[in-house]
Amino acid sequence: MKLFEQYAKIRQKAYVTFMITESVSGSMALENQQVPDTKVRAIVISLIEEAEARGRTFDD
Repeated sequence: MKLFEQYAKIRQKAYVTFMITESVSGSMALENQQVPDTKVRAIVISLIEEAEARGRTFDD
């Protein structure tokens, strides 16, 4: 079974964006590096758009 079949939520762009943003923000906070969530979210969105340009598909 493929990962996307087992965990259907990781095909949802909004869910992936939220989870990665929260994870990165939390990790950086543990290292005393305060980065605004908006900046992290913008980076995540640009990486998702890059993945889509390479052929990765997401559900909206």
